[in-house]
Amino acid sequence: MHRPYPLLATGLLALFSLQGCNSDTATALTTAARIGFAASEFPSVAPVAQCAPGGQPETDIQGRVPITDRNSGRSQSGYWCNLTRIGQFQGEGSTWVNPSTGHCAYMATSFSGLLTKKLPGVQVIDVQNPSSPRYVKSLDSIAFVQSTWESLKVNEKRGLLGGVAAGPIEDVAFFDLYDISGDCAQPRLLNGLTGKITLPANLLGHEGEFSPDGNTYWATSSAGGSITAIDIRNPAQPKPVFIGNSLLPNHGFSFSADGRRMYLTSANPAGVMILDVSDVQDRKPIPIVKPVGSLFWQDGNISQHTIPVSIRGVPHLVVVDEFGTGAARILNIADETKPFIVSKMRLAIQQPEHADKRRADLGNNGLFGYEAHYCTVDRTTDPQAMACGYFQSGVRVFDIRDITKPREIAYYNPPAQANNAAILKGWEHAVSRAGIGPSVSDAQNLGIGIPTKVSLQSDLSTDWCSSPPRFVNDQLWVTCQDNGFMVLQFAPGVYPFAE
Repeated sequence: MHRPYPLLATGLLALFSLQGCNSDTATALTTAARIGFAASEFPSVAPVAQCAPGGQPETDIQGRVPITDRNSGRSQSGYWCNLTRIGQFQGEGSTWVNPSTGHCAYMATSFSGLLTKKLPGVQVIDVQNPSSPRYVKSLDSIAFVQSTWESLKVNEKRGLLGGVAAGPIEDVAFFDLYDISGDCAQPRLLNGLTGKITLPANLLGHEGEFSPDGNTYWATSSAGGSITAIDIRNPAQPKPVFIGNSLLPNHGFSFSADGRRMYLTSANPAGVMILDVSDVQDRKPIPIVKPVGSLFWQDGNISQHTIPVSIRGVPHLVVVDEFGTGAARILNIADETKPFIVSKMRLAIQQPEHADKRRADLGNNGLFGYEAHYCTVDRTTDPQAMACGYFQSGVRVFDIRDITKPREIAYYNPPAQANNAAILKGWEHAVSRAGIGPSVSDAQNLGIGIPTKVSLQSDLSTDWCSSPPRFVNDQLWVTCQDNGFMVLQFAPGVYPFAE
């Protein structure tokens, strides 16, 4: 068992209600400098997947697409091991986070393509036939048409699809909510005000998620640090019931099963904050969000999102870093005031000794490197497998039945679309080409720590697989920005695991 690490002083998270300021704010601000970091441990790489015949394995170390493959065009053939693509809807490409549920997938598109896209907004894809996913319609209400960035999410309990307007990175006011409880291929706008305009209900939007019961939609604003809770018990009239600020750049988040704890990532420093949101869940008239515990680390940057899981009755938390080769890690949160790391999932290319290889490979494919972005588990109680979308290392699947020793079992890095830029008007990979989005100086101000020579003109020498995969029996449903929505089939005997 590893020791608990120092915690951020809980007073740092001074959060404000709509009715006024938390009385502890002044005390909280005086403790802001008291930040403790976890030691850099767990340097080992997840063991490499053993590929069944018929694959097209990587040509170098785990997770790498070498500069020779990019320059020769080899990366345009893709790389796969124990996963085969059996169906695809590419469309005009996609944006950061794209959920699926039932027999449907929802593929958001970028802000940068607003004036040139043929398919604006969020694309509805019917996957009843996995070998031939079918475009049904576009959802082009005001938030969805602008780009929902990382906020497009599904609540299966109530059958809802929702997201906030994020624009090029962040935007204000608009939140769109759809009913998908009947036919998921025919979403119905619930909070339309007039035409495709919806009732403003948000402060700043970048990330978002539903509470487990589906009665609240929460939005965060990344660099802005704002947190907004939107009451959607009456979906026709969503209204904010809490607006606060984490005082640190925040990012994605998740909730405990009862909705009373928020597990909020910190962008800088990298880490996670555990917050008591019971007042909002209970609809207290003056809700206050209270910090409970936190953990920060230096071997990563811009923590992206969290996944709560229960392992043999003990609560744990998966946390994924978007930058800094920090990889995904699993925390024990049995004592919420003292969370600690129990394991990491790192690819070989993320190891410190391969920094020169990363620099050689990544200089011409935009801001994002070999890090993961969004992951998912096959189940939240005693999960057996976790799948992650990486920016340039494709989709990777890990066996986590022993959480202290995760191992890779499959991967699929789709064919690079270097020759198809003209048709991809809806993907965020275009953002780096258009010069819209986080510049190098912005990234450095956020503490990402990238070299100043990184080019924002992408050569599309790999895809960006930034969306969370979804386990569907012996398949993975995934969305990558250039290749769009894909159905991947596991090789026989790889997954599901034999009981």
